[in-house]
Amino acid sequence: MKKILSLLLALSALAFLQQSPINASVIQSKEFRHTADLESGGSLSINTDKGSVQVIAWDQNKVEIYARIEAPERVSDDYARRAVEAARVDVTGDARALTVRSNFDDVPSQNFVNFSKSLPHIHYEIRAPRQVNLTLDADRCRVDVEGLRGRIKINTDRTPVKASDLNGEIYLRMDRGEARLARIEGSFNIETDRTNGWLQAVLLRADSRLDIGRGDFEVGLSASQGLNLSANLGRREHLQTDFGITTKNLGGNRIEGTINGGGPRLVIHTDRSSVRLKRE
Repeated sequence: MKKILSLLLALSALAFLQQSPINASVIQSKEFRHTADLESGGSLSINTDKGSVQVIAWDQNKVEIYARIEAPERVSDDYARRAVEAARVDVTGDARALTVRSNFDDVPSQNFVNFSKSLPHIHYEIRAPRQVNLTLDADRCRVDVEGLRGRIKINTDRTPVKASDLNGEIYLRMDRGEARLARIEGSFNIETDRTNGWLQAVLLRADSRLDIGRGDFEVGLSASQGLNLSANLGRREHLQTDFGITTKNLGGNRIEGTINGGGPRLVIHTDRSSVRLKRE
């Protein structure tokens, strides 16, 4: 009995030591650098959890990856070191399709009592060809994308998204965040929940869709932008517009009409949300 009690006390002491806070002056970190060929118009996939991602266009047929891996908060010095050492950045694929993935598989559990992991932060700075098809999946990060042309798919959870100077097909799926997009040309398909958004200097050249749940969005359009508008609103939803709408159908919670003589179709669906079409 005494041996069992001694063992339990030892395990408890170990757990206490591993849970003791780290000293900010000795936070561990490491860096990762890698450059890989990627042809113009190729595919780039990024998958990460916790940290930040910045993707900037450049005029080279290669991807330059810099990542800084930082220790998690509120853990012991020893666990911080082991977590950083175990975290990896995996780069796979070829010049036509490249994948960058944060790999936390080997990050250890915190202790024998609490088997949960505390993940390090990975902060990416990535340069990619201007013409690229990007798929970015991020959880609990900050996302910043700039200057790309192509098909851009961004899927996030608990993550603010900032994007600018994008041209092509923009797909955005967000759950709990904030979206700020500027100078967008082409089309968008945006679906969000518990997210507010601001879109500035948007030029729609193809059919687009805005599906907003529990959030407010403002879409800034050129004064000459032509649209075929289709809006489906609930009882607690609001659509404001700085544009005159030539209404074809106005009944119940549905609006069908044209703006500036018509153009690409813009479908708006809201749930406990509001949307404003702003003239810029």
